[in-house]
Amino acid sequence: LDKYENENFIMAGTSAGAAASSNNMIYQGSSHEALLKGEVKITGGLGFINNVIVDTHFVQRGRIGRLLYACASNPINLGVGLGEDTGLLITNGTDMEAIGSGLVMLVDATHMRDTNMTDMDMGEPVSIEHLIVHVMTLGDHFELKSKKLTIHKEKVKVE
Repeated sequence: LDKYENENFIMAGTSAGAAASSNNMIYQGSSHEALLKGEVKITGGLGFINNVIVDTHFVQRGRIGRLLYACASNPINLGVGLGEDTGLLITNGTDMEAIGSGLVMLVDATHMRDTNMTDMDMGEPVSIEHLIVHVMTLGDHFELKSKKLTIHKEKVKVE
């Protein structure tokens, strides 16, 4: 972590390695029961990127519920759902560029208006109002500080 913060250093991870790259990570939770209170479990990650929580195999395993729950339970985190053959190139800890052939979904709960999460018993479904969702593909950029998505409109050649 010291080397990452103080030197020119590249950190890469796929699957669990990508999920563990942030300061918080999802370590348990089925896709079909993710929006039931207590089903998604979160623990500390490696801390290479703060205020982000990453989920992998996102589209193929239907993990949107896991990310919605994780963000609603800790709205400071930006949820990042990585599809297969897709990743993010993060420069200077703030600019995220989508790479690969699939998509990246982002869930922003910082403007969440309401949830019944604290009022429900364990195992009961939760309600969440006003999450913002972005979908990124190859060449799109997302600025973490301003939370601005810039969609790349020119076709990118993949060699």
